[in-house]
Amino acid sequence: MSLWNFLGGFAVFSVVCDMFSSKRPVYPEPEPYYRHRDYDTYPDYDAVSDIDELQDRIDELEDKLTACDILSDRYDEIQCRIDELQDRIDTLEEIEDLQDELDDLRDELDDMELDMDLWDDNTEDW
Repeated sequence: MSLWNFLGGFAVFSVVCDMFSSKRPVYPEPEPYYRHRDYDTYPDYDAVSDIDELQDRIDELEDKLTACDILSDRYDEIQCRIDELQDRIDTLEEIEDLQDELDDLRDELDDMELDMDLWDDNTEDW
């Protein structure tokens, strides 16, 4: 029996034993990509509601992105984080637009109530 046959048989035996074993291997939980490397030094930008601050962070990440190799995992991590921050900015801008529309509607309602009060005051004289 050759050494390679012995090693192959041992590997097959090990796999079969693992399949029937009640003990499952424990793998460590993968760390989220935004906790790697340089993301540890920055605050939690998901809680930030200042669009300018988020845009500044995107600009910093884009500078780092140009320095990275396109095929590296780091490039993908940075690009994904940029996309997340841009989505956050888009959401904040939508909220601001909705808030502006709501303020306009409140102003119109106040004007309508004022007009109704004036109309009620004028009709009492009849």
